[in-house]
Amino acid sequence: MPAFDRRHLLGLAAAATAGMPALTEARPLAEVLSSRRLRAGINPTLPPMGLFNERNQIDGFDADIAREIARRMNIELEIVQVGSPDRIPFLQADRIDIVLGSITRTVERAMVIDYTVPLHTQSMVVLTKSSGTAVPINAPADLNNRAARVVQVRGTVGIPWLQANAPQAQVTLLDNYPDCFRALAQGRADAMVDVAESILIPMRNFQVPWKILDQVLASFWVGIGVQKGNASLRDVLNVILFEMHRSGFVNTTWEKYFGAPMTTPIPFNPMF
Repeated sequence: MPAFDRRHLLGLAAAATAGMPALTEARPLAEVLSSRRLRAGINPTLPPMGLFNERNQIDGFDADIAREIARRMNIELEIVQVGSPDRIPFLQADRIDIVLGSITRTVERAMVIDYTVPLHTQSMVVLTKSSGTAVPINAPADLNNRAARVVQVRGTVGIPWLQANAPQAQVTLLDNYPDCFRALAQGRADAMVDVAESILIPMRNFQVPWKILDQVLASFWVGIGVQKGNASLRDVLNVILFEMHRSGFVNTTWEKYFGAPMTTPIPFNPMF
């Protein structure tokens, strides 16, 4: 990774915070505990990470993790619905204490929020169809084509990859995953770049000849986000997550929703 000078770092931080509300100071651990309530931001349009159950309540892997964290803190859990574009602004505005929803660890985000130790991993892939696309997508390099139409959820990790590796593609940004899958299914887009864990379950809701390219573009670490500087809350979350990994709770919950272990397992490491 190239070294960053001060001017470049400041530019990245400014870009990451563009459009965000003014920072409202987060509730430290003592205030969270005294309120007896942990507010967790979860994206219900990202099954099985987050989903609406038959009672129209937010459920899924992230909800199970958040419930276990609150249980170990001996406080109540309040689930707050967030989307990919607004999850960091919700932290900035102190509308939530923690955010889940596959918030991949990146340098840009780390400049404006704090991360816990990793909760799970992700593998970025290309989703397309085996037939019915305007441009056949058989390899990642096929996306770098002026005729290739790519659809993406705003604020997700596939966008920087496309900017770096497929700058000629026509990229349309949408607000949620169902809209992206619908665009692909209806032939309004040829491909999507995202993490396999975000697309494996939702794509089954559309009866089309899906194809995921074999090549893994990148692997990512995913933690839980807290507001920048909220070290007291982050530190206790790190201890809780370590114990949840050690007890097998995280892996058992992952297999409950995905039907298989993580592609890249989290190393058992007490140092953080």
